[in-house]
Amino acid sequence: MSLAWRILLFALLLNAVTVGIVQVVVYTSYQRWFTDQRAAVKESVDESIADLERIYAPERLSDARQVRALVMSSTIHETYEDVVVTSGRPEYESQIYLNPRGAVHRDPDNFPHGAILAGMAQAREVTGRLPVAGGYCLAVRQRDQVAGYLWFVPRHPEYLPTELPLWSSLVGVGAATLLFGMVLFLVIRRTVGEPLQTLHQAASAVAAGSYAVRLEEHQAGGEIGPVIAAFNHMAARVESHTATLERAVREAVEQAKQKERALVLSSRLASIGTLAAGVAHEINNPIGGMQNAVHRLLQNPDLAEKQRVYLQLVLDGLQRIARTTRRLLDFSPRQKAPGTFAIGTAIEGARALVEHRVQKHRITLLVDVAPDLPLLRGDAHEIQQVVLNLLLNSLDALEERSGAGRITVRAAAEGGKVGLHVEDDGPGMDPQYLGSVFDPFFTKKERPDASGLGMFISYSIVQNHGGEMRVDSAPGQGFRVHIVLPAAV
Repeated sequence: MSLAWRILLFALLLNAVTVGIVQVVVYTSYQRWFTDQRAAVKESVDESIADLERIYAPERLSDARQVRALVMSSTIHETYEDVVVTSGRPEYESQIYLNPRGAVHRDPDNFPHGAILAGMAQAREVTGRLPVAGGYCLAVRQRDQVAGYLWFVPRHPEYLPTELPLWSSLVGVGAATLLFGMVLFLVIRRTVGEPLQTLHQAASAVAAGSYAVRLEEHQAGGEIGPVIAAFNHMAARVESHTATLERAVREAVEQAKQKERALVLSSRLASIGTLAAGVAHEINNPIGGMQNAVHRLLQNPDLAEKQRVYLQLVLDGLQRIARTTRRLLDFSPRQKAPGTFAIGTAIEGARALVEHRVQKHRITLLVDVAPDLPLLRGDAHEIQQVVLNLLLNSLDALEERSGAGRITVRAAAEGGKVGLHVEDDGPGMDPQYLGSVFDPFFTKKERPDASGLGMFISYSIVQNHGGEMRVDSAPGQGFRVHIVLPAAV
């Protein structure tokens, strides 16, 4: 059952109860009014009869003054339609016919004279008024003797209806309920039913994906108006959130694609690193033999000084190549279970790999590692790769500025954790780009070999070690990276 029908049935029941109570009150009031009217009419008739008895004198009925007094009596004029006065003697010769409206209103042919006289004879035998010929006969008694008779017709009926008919109450209640129900149904349908139906259709449209649906708020008032306003607000929020969600999904899909490409490129770089490690290993073996041969030649006492100098230069070159290949072997990817390591070791390994670039471009590299730092748990080579990526970024920035400059690497204890800070005094970066620094393939470098994966990979490694990484920069104020790693338990 719909809301409109439930409200209608409840209202009809309430209306029936209300109208019934009103009918009871009206019925009781009418009954009281009827009683009061009957008492008033009876009192008026009784007063008029008393007035007639007061001025009535049977022995003077033939006297003109007596007749004048009766005719001029205001009580007779106000109370009676017709009056007949007679003496108490038989035959009733002395009769006075009084008609306040005049004799012309009485039809002599149809006037019930005989019935009135017969009624007067009957009135002698009864006490009080006797209904006769549309009026009443009354025996006037003086000192317990009948002195005469009156026949009169009251101007107002002496008796009124004693009660309202039951069917009138039922018809009144039924008609009022029916009319009330029709009006209420139309009002409910107009103010509640139609707005709710419209709201239902709009909600179904939103559920089907039509988020641009809006309802006109000015057409509904009362309690429905705020509901429609709330629906419009909800639809607007849903439309906005849906658009935001779709945009976020597209961005997430794009990021997933970028990360997929980054993983492919990272795997390719790892393969290249493995290949480089193999090449370094293959180079390292003949380098060792060549170094032994040069050492044997240098032991010959017959060598000329110039030959000895040349051989020493060859030995220095071979040793430099050997150190480079050993560093490549140390940095090459390998399967290794996580363990504890000192952050100073990772910093020193990364510093050694960029040492030649630092010397070539006259860049100052300051390393400040606090003593007795807590050990870290994880992969030392991965943290070394993070430091190396940060150093390479700083070197690229300083080299674009024609070299020179300073790079500072600091490590210190920070509340049970280890803080690693790498900063340079290079050109810096616009703050609007800082939010994209850790995105894959993001780079501001114009070099063709810039992959944009260094910071992305570094951020992933730090997160995998349970740490935090953030950057800070401004144009002309250098670039600063702050890393916090948890200490090994």
